[in-house]
This record gives sequence, C-alpha cells and structure tokens, in this order.
Amino acid sequence: MPDTYAAVRSVLTSAFRVPEDEILPQRTLGQLDLDSLALTELVLVLHEHLGVRIGTEDLSRGTTLAQLAGRLDALLADGTSTVAPS
Repeated sequence: MPDTYAAVRSVLTSAFRVPEDEILPQRTLGQLDLDSLALTELVLVLHEHLGVRIGTEDLSRGTTLAQLAGRLDALLADGTSTVAPS
C-alpha cells in the first residue's frame, strides 16, 4: 500500500490541490471536499497514473484514503487493468 497510497496522495495534492497536511489514511474523500464530479475526475486521473480504474461502487464521499489505496492495490495485484464504472 505505501506506493499506491503515495500515488493517491500525489494526485490529491497536484490535481485537486488538497493540502498535504490534510491527507491522512483515515480521512474520507468527502472530508477532503471532493464532490461527485471530483470523484469522477479522480477515477480518471488514477487510471492515467496507475493503469487501473475503480468502479463507482468502490468510490464514494465516505471512502477513506486507506480504503481507496487498498482497493487500488487489490486491482493491481489481480492484474486487472480496467474495471469499468457502472
């Protein structure tokens, strides 16, 4: 998870301008002020950076950063290149 979490952290700081000190594993995407449009963009940016796409069922404003990194790790470990959002 460390590399994936670092990638998520990097995307949040660069693409979404979330201050680094606000990015903690237990924080939710909603607590970072990401709305539904930002979540859609996050899926696309993570797909560009990591080559995996998480489904909308795996990502909500209540998803913690640790959960997000864990799901991305699982997709990467499975060799799943794309899981299309519903």
